Amino acid sequence: MSGVWIVVGARMASARYPGKALVPLAGRPLLDVLLERMQGAQGVEGVALATSVNPENDPLAALAEARGLRVYRGPEDDVLRRFLECARALDAAHVVRVTGDNPLTDVETLEKLVALHLARQADYTYVPGPALLMGILAEVISTAALERSWERGAAEHRSELMTLYIKEHPDEFVVATAELDPSLLRPHYRLTVDEPEDVALMKALFARLRTAPLPTTREAIELLDRQPDLATINGHLMHKSHNLRSVALDAAIAGAPPERRAQ
Repeated sequence: MSGVWIVVGARMASARYPGKALVPLAGRPLLDVLLERMQGAQGVEGVALATSVNPENDPLAALAEARGLRVYRGPEDDVLRRFLECARALDAAHVVRVTGDNPLTDVETLEKLVALHLARQADYTYVPGPALLMGILAEVISTAALERSWERGAAEHRSELMTLYIKEHPDEFVVATAELDPSLLRPHYRLTVDEPEDVALMKALFARLRTAPLPTTREAIELLDRQPDLATINGHLMHKSHNLRSVALDAAIAGAPPERRAQ
């Protein structure tokens, strides 16, 4: 077995759109749509939900359990510790981090990242650059890298910026990078859910796409290509500063020597 688990991080709290994990998309909660998508991924041991111990997250845990998925409940704000403890509970050597506000996380790219991660025996495998801003990407992290990041990092590294320590200290890790398929690369499309306008776009997409089986990320992007007015629903929104900072750090990793960066 691969020793790799997909771990979806989700909680009800949100500064901009509380409860977004339960926003209905074509009649189903956003989180349920994402969990079903992740259950279709190949090359992993399974899928788990990592949420917090706060009672308001009980509905999220119930959704995952109804799908027969493992649920780990940990700290609300120490996201890194929550993922680390979840990995330990699963006895996972590596986790695929998927954020609960990205219902169109691309399974095809995820599977390629897992294969690359294992082949290169990497600590961290991801797609660098502006593709991050689209909200369709997962990242693969070894449990050992999570442990080192938590032990050596500061408070900001333990927040939702849980891979920031790795990006700031790439010399301590084996980092593998991949490119997003050019046919999917649309940095000007915002497919994450953080603001009311993001919710509006996602509802519009799912209202137009087939519902069974779930539409692929590629199909959603093709729809936006055909109907560019849809992208204007949230096209004016600014990305979070920490996401922009993360993209800026990628330049140093891309230029790292081969002995430090797996390719």
